[in-house]
Amino acid sequence: MSTVQERFDLVQKFIKSGNTGGKELDNSQKLQLYALFKQISEGPCKGSAPSKLKVVERAKYDAWKKLGSISKEKAQEQYIKVIEGVWPKWNEKAKL
Repeated sequence: MSTVQERFDLVQKFIKSGNTGGKELDNSQKLQLYALFKQISEGPCKGSAPSKLKVVERAKYDAWKKLGSISKEKAQEQYIKVIEGVWPKWNEKAKL
């Protein structure tokens, strides 16, 4: 069985390959993946929130902030789960 880090690396390879069979993520999934990726790469959200007038930046900040202090591994597991919800057989395509 592979580690969470290995599975996360493989899911990143799948996303970058573009081999998604024409399926696309909706905006809420993109926002969720953005927040999870920030948590994985930078840790918990820090700094002040952007103005509510900056709708996109604020949505990204709020999604990341909502994750609190979950661990990198937990964020990777959630990231993989989102991808599996859209592409259940992503791991078969990623290995090609």
